[in-house]
Amino acid sequence: MQGPSLVSRSVEHQSHLKRLGAKSASEFARSPKCQRLRSIDPSMLSHNFRKATQDLTQGQASLLVQLRSGHVPLQKYLHKIGKANSPTCPACRAHDETVHHYLLTCPAYRIQRGELERTLRRAAQTIRTLLANPKAFPHLFRYVNATRRFRRASEDEQQGTTQPTLQT
Repeated sequence: MQGPSLVSRSVEHQSHLKRLGAKSASEFARSPKCQRLRSIDPSMLSHNFRKATQDLTQGQASLLVQLRSGHVPLQKYLHKIGKANSPTCPACRAHDETVHHYLLTCPAYRIQRGELERTLRRAAQTIRTLLANPKAFPHLFRYVNATRRFRRASEDEQQGTTQPTLQT
């Protein structure tokens, strides 16, 4: 007759963490945020995403994730979290300032967007390409710097700090 099998505390802990990770991944996969991120880049939250962003600075990677998630210091998000009085774009004052508006349609950034379109052609007209294709990243960051919308992000990037902040 065999007695109860003993399981080491370490093995038990690892098993518990594995179950928690699987449950967390499952819950996140059903969330609207996951669906939004995956609509931009199906490889998000995977080894492919880490590989695609490995050559970016920490500030660039941070801004890219913020743009992808919509949690970026643009008026629509700032208004949603109570940090801005209005969601209206301060550059054109005609539409809510969302990631889509900022990158693709704001008339105030027509000239800067023209450079994106000259280099990326039709690919510059899709959020998915701009935020998921590593070949587009240098052009995206050039656009962001040219618009000076995240002025402090550009200045911090040069000084080695990484948190993008809203231009005032």
